[in-house]
Amino acid sequence: MARKLTSAFVRAGSILSTVALTMVLGAAACSSDPDQAPSGNAGGGGAGGGAIGASSSGSSSGDGGAPGTSTPDPSDAMFDPDHVLDVAIEMAPEDWEKLRRESRDVSEVLGEGCMDGPRESPYTQFPATVTIDGEALEMSAVRKKGFLGSASLSKPSLKVSFDEYVDGREHAGLKGLTLNNARQDPSLIKTCLAFKVFGDAGLPASRCSFARVTVNGKDLGIYAHVEPVGKRLLKRHFPDDGGNLYEGQISDFRDGWSATYEKKTNEDDPDRSDLDAVTAALLASDAELDAELGEVLDIAAFRRYWATETLIAAWDGYAGNVNNHFVYFDPDSGKMSFLPWGPDMSFDATDPLGPAGRPQSVSAKGAIAHRLYQTPELRALYAEAMAELLDEVWKEDELLLEIDRMEELLAPYVSESAEAVKAGTDAVRSFVSGRRAVISAEIAPTPPTWTYAPPAEGCLTPVATMTGTFSTTWGSLAEMDPFATGTGTLTVTLPEGEPQSSDAMGVASGYDTSMGGGPDFATSGRAQLMVVGSFPDGNVRALFFIVDPEVFAAGKDAPYDWQSAVAFALDVTQPEPVLIGLSGGGEIHFDEASMEPGAPVSGSFTVTVLGGGIF
Repeated sequence: MARKLTSAFVRAGSILSTVALTMVLGAAACSSDPDQAPSGNAGGGGAGGGAIGASSSGSSSGDGGAPGTSTPDPSDAMFDPDHVLDVAIEMAPEDWEKLRRESRDVSEVLGEGCMDGPRESPYTQFPATVTIDGEALEMSAVRKKGFLGSASLSKPSLKVSFDEYVDGREHAGLKGLTLNNARQDPSLIKTCLAFKVFGDAGLPASRCSFARVTVNGKDLGIYAHVEPVGKRLLKRHFPDDGGNLYEGQISDFRDGWSATYEKKTNEDDPDRSDLDAVTAALLASDAELDAELGEVLDIAAFRRYWATETLIAAWDGYAGNVNNHFVYFDPDSGKMSFLPWGPDMSFDATDPLGPAGRPQSVSAKGAIAHRLYQTPELRALYAEAMAELLDEVWKEDELLLEIDRMEELLAPYVSESAEAVKAGTDAVRSFVSGRRAVISAEIAPTPPTWTYAPPAEGCLTPVATMTGTFSTTWGSLAEMDPFATGTGTLTVTLPEGEPQSSDAMGVASGYDTSMGGGPDFATSGRAQLMVVGSFPDGNVRALFFIVDPEVFAAGKDAPYDWQSAVAFALDVTQPEPVLIGLSGGGEIHFDEASMEPGAPVSGSFTVTVLGGGIF
C-alpha cells in the first residue's frame, strides 16, 4: 500500500504545478481582467505589435490617426521596451489592507447561474498618491484587479486611474496603468513576449512593458504593465473605433454562453444582436459555413489569431479554454475580430485542462475553432495559417534575443529570486527553440484530428465534500517517500451517498513548486499541503492545498478565496490523474504551521468540491 500511495503522490504531484497555474478561471484566470475600466478610460494608444512598443504596421496613432499613420503618441515612452517604470504607491495603510484582502466569492463566480451574465466587480477604488519615475500624481485611484488565478494577498494585480478623482487627467498620454502581477509566471516575461508574437503576426495586440511597484515603501517586485483593450487601441488598428467591444471570460458563441460577454463600449445600448448573429452563423451546413460565417467574422484574421494562440500555447485563451479574449465588431467591415488578453499562461506545452494526448498544433474548445476544424477544407486552411506563422513570424533567433534582452533588463530587480526566474526563463527559451519541430511534425502532411467536443456547460456544481485532519512536517514534500512522516484522516461524501473514510493515508507539506518555489521566490513563497487517501472502493483520491504564507501559521483559518488558500481534488487511481474539481466553500485550519525545516504542520479542513461543467 505504501508503494501505491507513493506512486499516486508522484503522479498527482507531477501535474499539480500546471493544474494550479492554468485553472480554467484563474489563469484563470488567470491575468484576465473582467473589471477593465470603461474603454473611454483605457490607458494608452500607440503601437501594439512588432517589437514591444513598436507597431508592426508602423502605426503610432494613439491620438486618433488612421491605422498606418505615424502620428506621435505621447504614451510611447510609458511602453519603452528598454525601461522599467518605477511606480511608487502611497496610500492609507488601512486602505491597503482592505484592498489586498478583497476577493471574489468562488461559488458565486463558478457555481449555479455563473453563465447568466458578467459578474460585478468586488473591488473598491482607494485614493492614493502614485509616483511614476519621480513624478507624483496625487489623488489617483488604486484598486485590485484580476479574476481568481492571479489573486494574491502579498502581490495583488492593480489598476491605477489618474482621472477617477481628477476629471480628464492624463499622465504621458495615459489615463491609468494596468499592472499584472505575473504571479503565475516565474520568468516574469511571458505576458509581454506573448503580446509581441501576436503583434508580429499582424494582429491587434496590447503594448506591454515592465514596472517595479512599491506600496508604502514595500517592494512588490516586477509587474507586467499592459495596455488595456479600449478605444485608443481600437483606433490604432481599425478604421472605425465606434463599434461594440466585448470581453470574454468563459464566453462562447453558442446557446447559454454568450451572455457572459461583457460589453465594454456603447454600454448604454442593450442590443447584443451582433453576438447572436455569430452564434447563428455557426449553425450553417458544412457547405455554407465559410460563406455564412464570413458575413459576420473576419475568418482569415481569426485563423491567424487562433493559430498564434496555439503556436505560443496560450491554453487559457479562446480556442484553448473559451477564456481571456476580446471581440470587436468593426462598423467599417461589419465583421468581428478577436483580440488577445491575459496571455501569461503561454510558452508551456503542458495543457493541464486538456485531454490526454491532445495535439499541440491545434486547440479547438471554442465553438468557432471547433466548428471550422471539423470541416476538412477549413481544417486545411487552418494548417496553412499555422505554416505561414512558422515561416513568417516564428523567428527563433529573434525571439531568443528578445528573451535575453528582457532577462538582462529585469536582472537588477530579481536578485532575491534570481534562481527561480532563470529557471522559468530557460524554460521559455526551450519552448521557443523546440516549438517549430513539434508543430511541423503534426501538421504535415495532414493536420491532426480534434475529437474532443466543447464542454456542454460552464457552471460547476458541488460534486463532493471532503473533510479530514493532517499532521506532518515541513519539507516532507521533498522526501523520496513523503508518506513516511505524515498521518491524517480523509472522508469523502458524494451527493446522495454515504461518507467514505480512507483506509491508508499520506500527508506531506513544503514549498509550492508550481512557481519555482523556495523561500526567496518573491512571486510565490506559498505553502503546499498534500493529503492522499486510499479508499475501500479502490479509488485513491488526493487534495492539494496551496496556502499564502501570511495564513500558514498556528491558529490561522484560511478560506478558499484563491488568495488565502485554494484546494484541488484529484482522483489518482489510474496512471493519468483526473481533476475532480476545485474548492468552493469551507476552510483549512492550522493548529501548527511553520516554514522552518522539520517544523510540525497540523490541522483540519473542510472542502466543498466544485466540479462538472467546464471539466
